[in-house]
This record gives sequence, structure tokens and C-alpha cells, in this order.
Amino acid sequence: GDDEKKGSEEVNDVYKVRGEGSASSVAYTSYEAVSGNGEMTGDGVVPLEWSLLEGSRTIVLDGVVHSINEAGTTIPTDRWYGAEGVVDKSLVEALDEAGINLNSNMNENTFSLKSIFESVIPTK
Repeated sequence: GDDEKKGSEEVNDVYKVRGEGSASSVAYTSYEAVSGNGEMTGDGVVPLEWSLLEGSRTIVLDGVVHSINEAGTTIPTDRWYGAEGVVDKSLVEALDEAGINLNSNMNENTFSLKSIFESVIPTK
């Protein structure tokens, strides 16, 4: 979203040192390069509308980004879509959408890959 364009102070410092200004200006440049329109909303790298598949169910995770690092830096982030905390927030909804039921004794915030796979693939 637009808040992510602002970036953290640490990220903005990296951009300033490299002469790129701020996370906002880097996002603008990135969106303009891929779409011709720097005014789009997205994660700082990919415009949001480009990440949505027409006809599919849309789940937008606020504050989540495509990169394991803050865009264009080597600063790690736990905001990327594959980070454990992000997966934990979205997995139950995604499995429900796929018709996969988790064991009822599982805590909403705790996941067991074994139980997920066993619910999809019958055990011998």
C-alpha cells in the first residue's frame, strides 16, 4: 500500500546514500518502468493490480511485499509473502478456500505441515 512506499528510516537511508531519494521515489520509478504509470499502488516493486489474476479470488495482504529484502536493498524483511508470520496469517483462509479442513484441535495460529498434507493425501 501507500504506507509501504514511505519505507523505514533504515531503508530510506540506503536510498539516500545511493542517490535514489526514498522508498516512495523508488516505488514510483519501479511502477513507471513496468507500467508507464508511477502513481500506482503496490508493494514498492510490483503494482498491486499486476499481481491480481482476473477471475480468481483476491486476497490482498496489507503490508506484504514480493521481495525477501526491502525493495532494492539487502535489508531482510519479515514482510515478504513467504515469511512464516505472513503464511500463518493467510494459510487457514487459503486452505479453507481449497476445501481442506485442518484438525479441529489445531490452534488458529499454529500449523502442522504433516497434518495439512495428511488431510489432502491419504495415509497408508
